[in-house]
Amino acid sequence: MPLIRPEQTGDFDTVDALLLATFGRDAEVRLVHRLRASEKITSALVAEEKARILGHVVFSKIVVDGESGEVGALALAPLAVEPAFQRLGIGSALVSAGLERCRLNRHPRVLVLGDPVYYSRFGFVPAERFGLKCLFPARDHAFLAIELEPGAFARASGTVRYGHEFDDLE
Repeated sequence: MPLIRPEQTGDFDTVDALLLATFGRDAEVRLVHRLRASEKITSALVAEEKARILGHVVFSKIVVDGESGEVGALALAPLAVEPAFQRLGIGSALVSAGLERCRLNRHPRVLVLGDPVYYSRFGFVPAERFGLKCLFPARDHAFLAIELEPGAFARASGTVRYGHEFDDLE
């Protein structure tokens, strides 16, 4: 299994190429650049093996507009694994390490738009269970949430607002 470590400045070009290879478009590259520039990233990790970056994940600040005001949360996006190395557990290792880092840094809430079957293995459930709505079009139960502290969404129901950095994602 590759080493999971924090992203470093020297990784940026390699991460850009990884995102392009994974998604086949540059929207995720632009997203990561904008998140770095806005300093909303709380954690960016890479999976590295033999000095080669095989995967990347980002956790960044977003907001829930609830009845009692804004409540902070984190978005897990994007998650990328080099296509030739997918289905080997690298993405899972990145998500697990990222969620553990979120716990250690006392970030109690994480949201993701993604495959419910994949993300349920980490404890994600449909966000609608917490009274959360997403402004992005989300297919069947693909808008997911996890409480890293019990009751983290008790005072945080409402519309989740992603920053402008996410504007051109589909």
